[in-house]
Amino acid sequence: MLAQSRSLPFSTIPTISLTPGTSWNSFEQFRTSGANTLATITSGTVGTLQTKTGQYRILNESDFQQLVGLATDVERLQQGLSVVMRAVRVVKNHPEDADTLALLVETVSMLGSISTVLPTRSSFPPLAPEDISAESDDEVILAPELLNRPLG
Repeated sequence: MLAQSRSLPFSTIPTISLTPGTSWNSFEQFRTSGANTLATITSGTVGTLQTKTGQYRILNESDFQQLVGLATDVERLQQGLSVVMRAVRVVKNHPEDADTLALLVETVSMLGSISTVLPTRSSFPPLAPEDISAESDDEVILAPELLNRPLG
């Protein structure tokens, strides 16, 4: 019954290859370099921003979603292994019970059918402005299409 085993398709598990990209030594340097500098953070590169409060990494959206997907899969595997370990303890305490052995086999089989499709998100819902009080003589434009763009 336990002689049959399925090997995990390790060749289909995606890998993430991130390389260091642009680095800014201060927030002021980052701010003054403008939004165009973010264009250097392409898929597979990681920007580094060093500030007085710490070091921050800047990722492309697709890389971030891949990392979130991998982290979700790792968490799922950790929980699955925990269930398998509990099932092994039950079988150890009741080795003669066919139901506990069947439960262990089923649990291991479920863990072995790992999905290689990572959860990703292609876009985020638009940000909604917070309820911020503005002075009555300030012009507040909430629609992005109505903003005047100096470079575009």
